[in-house]
Amino acid sequence: MAEDGAVTVYNTNAITDTKKNNPFSIKVGLAQMLRGGAILEVTNIDQAKVAEDAGACSVIVSEPVIHRGISRMADPSLLKEIKRAVSIPVMARSRVGHFVEAQILEAIGVDYIDESEALALADEDNFINKHNFRTPFLCGCRNLGEALSRIREGAAMVRTQGELTGSGNVSETVRSLRSIMGEIRVLNNMDEDEVFAFSKKIAAPYDLVAQTKQMGRLPVVQFAAGGIVTPADAALMMQLGCDGVFVGSEIFNSSDPYKRVRGIIQAVRHYNDPHVLVETSTGLADAMAGLNLNEDRIEQF
Repeated sequence: MAEDGAVTVYNTNAITDTKKNNPFSIKVGLAQMLRGGAILEVTNIDQAKVAEDAGACSVIVSEPVIHRGISRMADPSLLKEIKRAVSIPVMARSRVGHFVEAQILEAIGVDYIDESEALALADEDNFINKHNFRTPFLCGCRNLGEALSRIREGAAMVRTQGELTGSGNVSETVRSLRSIMGEIRVLNNMDEDEVFAFSKKIAAPYDLVAQTKQMGRLPVVQFAAGGIVTPADAALMMQLGCDGVFVGSEIFNSSDPYKRVRGIIQAVRHYNDPHVLVETSTGLADAMAGLNLNEDRIEQF
């Protein structure tokens, strides 16, 4: 039997942490509950209520951008207010490697912690050991090696990361997602003997690479984030293989944020139905106006 605190690997196709108070399989199950949904970034209670009313599966709280400088976790008082105001799960961000911020967020009682590269880095070399926490973590990635490394550290969800500026440019997210899916397809066609060299090439744990090959997908829930501002963007991410999407707070700068959010959520749920996508994309020109005001906020082709 493994010693207490050791990490054993999926005797039933699931990664299992043997700590009785911190089972990784339960964290993965909690993340699975968000599949097929949209997670909205919010900065205040009103936005959180709009997201909940529109059908978001969760909200992730961030501080309003007031000045340039070091970006940190959201104010605990704001997190507590939003948790009281909505009934859906609430996420919060901590800086990469800042395990004390994560401890604070867990003490507040947030439902998920995002170790986010969107904030300033607290530790340039080390990520948080997420097995030390009861709360499920999610982390960003741009390729298969990063995704599996974060899962080994204890991430119960991965976020395929695109641009972080809120410009509405989805191309970087598509590039990262196609990179991950392409590497998984290459892995699926390999002989067993080739998997050792492949895991070394992408700098990922062999056991997780082997599990990914067996499952034909990442071992945990995979969402897409960055530049998703229209129902068509959301449906594109789903058709490329994601389990859900993150939508940035810039969506609330539109003239009718509820209509836009509702359209994206419907697009996620019915991403393979073009007729539903037509309905969700119709009449959003005014709602999109605030997202395309100047040249650096328009997708470049």
